Amino acid sequence: MADMVVGTSMAASLPRQRTLLVGTVLATAGTLMYFVGLFGVYLRERAEALGSSGDWIPSGADIQLAQPTLAAWTMMMSVVTMQWVVYSVARNDRTHAIIAAGVTAMFGVSVIITTSFQYTQMGLVADESLAATLIYTISASHLAMITVGLVFLGIMVFRALAGNHISRQTDGFVAASVFWYAVVVVYVVIWTAIFVLK
Repeated sequence: MADMVVGTSMAASLPRQRTLLVGTVLATAGTLMYFVGLFGVYLRERAEALGSSGDWIPSGADIQLAQPTLAAWTMMMSVVTMQWVVYSVARNDRTHAIIAAGVTAMFGVSVIITTSFQYTQMGLVADESLAATLIYTISASHLAMITVGLVFLGIMVFRALAGNHISRQTDGFVAASVFWYAVVVVYVVIWTAIFVLK
């Protein structure tokens, strides 16, 4: 009888597995639904404007494809480095995990800088037209998503640095990578729907 009580109390003290991963998947799904709604509004309004007047982007705007393409390739390269983070953490390789996380963070920051530079070059005024408002809303929401992904990755790196065995933090890094992959997918859709199709 005493063994059964001890066994029950020990089983109750074990932490739940994959809680962070499940929560991140649900939050990522909610974020993706937000962007699906934004893209739906953008594409509907664009189709209506092109059907009625033939113009969607204001005439004074200069939306180049170079900066968004650079950002898209940078985001796609970050998928490789984020997977490198997960691979290194699962193998308890602290050095490579930190290097890979640093490179991933560098890619994320460079996309933020590239997008900020693009804002100065586009010549769009946010309240000038519906197109400008939607373009800024979608791209600024994505910048916020990148920032959340970078903070999430930073927290996971800090947690890994605080412990002896980083392989115990695998679920957290997998959760951060799931969110980061969603960041990349959203940017590829932004690049296609806004900057390529214009």
